[in-house]
Amino acid sequence: MENMDNNINQETRRIPTPPSLEDAGNPVPPAPEGAENAAPLTADDAANPVPPTPEDAGDAAPADGEHKPKRHRRSRRIKNSGCAGTVVYVIAVLGISIILSLTAIFIANDVFAFVKDNAVKEITVTENTDLISMADQLDREGIISYGTIFKFYVRLKGDNQGVLAGSYELNPNMDYGQIIDSLVNMSSTETTTITIPEGYNIAQIKQVLLDEHVCTEDALDEELNTYAFKHDFLQSELPAEQGWLEGYLFPDTYEIYKGNSTVRNTINTMLNNFDDKYDEEIQAGAEALGRSMHDIVTIASLIEREAQADSERATIAGVIYNRLNNPGEFPYLQVDASVLYGLGRTGGTLSEQDLQSDSPYNLYNHEGLPPGPICNPGYASLYAAAHPEEHNYYYYVAMPDGTHLFANSYDEHQANIATSDAAQAQAAAEAAAAENAADAAPAEGGGE
Repeated sequence: MENMDNNINQETRRIPTPPSLEDAGNPVPPAPEGAENAAPLTADDAANPVPPTPEDAGDAAPADGEHKPKRHRRSRRIKNSGCAGTVVYVIAVLGISIILSLTAIFIANDVFAFVKDNAVKEITVTENTDLISMADQLDREGIISYGTIFKFYVRLKGDNQGVLAGSYELNPNMDYGQIIDSLVNMSSTETTTITIPEGYNIAQIKQVLLDEHVCTEDALDEELNTYAFKHDFLQSELPAEQGWLEGYLFPDTYEIYKGNSTVRNTINTMLNNFDDKYDEEIQAGAEALGRSMHDIVTIASLIEREAQADSERATIAGVIYNRLNNPGEFPYLQVDASVLYGLGRTGGTLSEQDLQSDSPYNLYNHEGLPPGPICNPGYASLYAAAHPEEHNYYYYVAMPDGTHLFANSYDEHQANIATSDAAQAQAAAEAAAAENAADAAPAEGGGE
């Protein structure tokens, strides 16, 4: 019975209590979420209700007849498009990275020749070509794949050298450094014969070598102007600079190898030849005169450029020494050939303006010898410089045939100048008449 009562009580608890009549007339609205924790409404609160905030107003229910705004929710489509954009971005970055990596690999392979074809190709280089101007040709011939990169490589190294005209065998499996070395340091078994005339200066010797395609101008300039050759007689001429070898490249006929790598050997051969030709007789003469090798070579260069007849070399040497030994009366040598050298010329008539130039080679206003040789003299002039003729001449003037009239006084010299001028005028008139006669003569086989 007791258990039955307990069961009845439990069932009774499950049955909700019916609302009273008062509650039915005034139904209580369901409490808002969280209302169980809210403080009870007092009489004062009821009398003074708190106005709604803008946020509350926005959330307030619309009045009857008003359009109820829709709550904006983030669309699932927008979320999906955001994910798709991220994927596209990642793919684009990866694609660009792959392209750049492959490009870098191909360029590096071209520069360093990691994996390239092995096929010897012969290319022909024309005159006045340098490394940068060859880039496109190397690209066309298949030696390299990127001409623009080759140009950048050469500029980056600052080594845009000239390339000697001729044929070259190159291989695509060469890296850029090997290609450049093959082009600018070509060694050859081909020889050529060159002749350096007596009295040529370095600029003229240089042109002979270039005309014979022995080497490039860049390679020649580097050896002539910067390399310190080890010959004992050159040690007083150091440091190496432009023109420092003037006078010591002995004029002769040489058989030499072609190629930039052989330029030093070619110059060395000329210097060795000078060393041999400056023999004991010349050394003894220089010692007797109290003159250094530099002085002897300088005087010999003046003789070489002034004398045309071998018989007059020692006589002209005597005039030079007479003036050098009497600086009070003859402070200036007044050698025209030296003035021309200072002006960068090898011939022609000197004007009054030329004779007033401030070059140290102008021996009309600079006392004593010029700073150095003005050409590369031959043996006869070297010997004459060391063994001058003894006489009392202080002047000479040239005749049309290349010989000279010598004088020991100024008055005699003026008379010789008048004789020379008359002879020069007559020679010029005869040459003009001969030219006119040649022009007037009918062509061979002509006539009616």
